[in-house]
Amino acid sequence: MLQRYLLRRAWGTLFATWSVALFLTNFGAPFEALLGLSVVERIAVSTLASGAALTITLRAFRRVRDTVEIRRLVNDGKWRRVLGYRVLVPAWVAVYVILFLSIFLFGVQGDPFVLALFVHVAYAAFWAFYYYALGLSFEGKIPAEGKAALSLFGVATAVSILNDLSLRITGVYVLLWGATIIVWVASAFYARRQPVPGREVDLAV
Repeated sequence: MLQRYLLRRAWGTLFATWSVALFLTNFGAPFEALLGLSVVERIAVSTLASGAALTITLRAFRRVRDTVEIRRLVNDGKWRRVLGYRVLVPAWVAVYVILFLSIFLFGVQGDPFVLALFVHVAYAAFWAFYYYALGLSFEGKIPAEGKAALSLFGVATAVSILNDLSLRITGVYVLLWGATIIVWVASAFYARRQPVPGREVDLAV
């Protein structure tokens, strides 16, 4: 119970920080345009935001890992290997290396829908990873906030890819990702507000 509580708080941190990164990626363009930023500079801002979110996420799960190891709460926590530096950092670096190579070698930034398609395909890969990591974290019993966040993220990603390839209606992105961000913020709040299970623990996750 205690490990589940700590992991829910850590996932709440993930939902909160990555909702900010999602907002900047999907809705930051008007603000960045006012600052006179180029497309590449806007992508750099998104990269910094996701890098900050990744750092905060890693610290949150490291705190959980340290706590469960000190208190010997688990014998085998497979989530500790998946939600750590050795997996998340290389995956994050690979995505952005491919993105910037696509920009400099193929000029994908010239067509915003092609660039969006790349981003949404990357989202699809992250959705699969989140599904796997959530399953490991909670031994298949994913909490309600995790199901809500994962479900809407998956729907938004799938529909966005279809929109990239066919309709190309900007309003579709606004509706889907606006709803997704709201749900992620609500999921973060709900996960972080769970009651302590019976005894005091380190709440700095």
